Amino acid sequence: MGPAKSALAAALLVSASAFAQDIVLPDGKAKKLVENTCTECHGLDNVVNATLSGAQWRETVHDMVKRGATLSKDDIDTVVDYLTVYFAQEKVNVNTASAVELQSSLELTSAEADAIVNHRKENGKIKDIEALRKVAGLNGKKIDAKKDVLTF
Repeated sequence: MGPAKSALAAALLVSASAFAQDIVLPDGKAKKLVENTCTECHGLDNVVNATLSGAQWRETVHDMVKRGATLSKDDIDTVVDYLTVYFAQEKVNVNTASAVELQSSLELTSAEADAIVNHRKENGKIKDIEALRKVAGLNGKKIDAKKDVLTF
């Protein structure tokens, strides 16, 4: 890499770093803990740009601890609760979402999303996760993985 490219890369890195430092997290019990722990390895932009379910946040935080983040068991619970409240994936109402919304938010195939929409048309509202699992053509494991973001 030539000097001009090196200078550009350095400028972009400094710029990205400054941008990440400008991020202000919402007030909450774990705000300082998240600011201090998460920025040991990456910027806060990684946190605010992620929209995960509670289970996914728990998995992510545990993964970060395995990689060296210093959090006690109690701190893990506090951080997961904070991240879930402020940076959780939006809930998806399986009775009102379009096939496209179901596909993108729940990571379903177009055939699976269409199966939900067709089931609603033929049988009415889906009452709960058990009823959703019974929709023909749906992968139950995908539904279980997204249960935290489902609403009926």
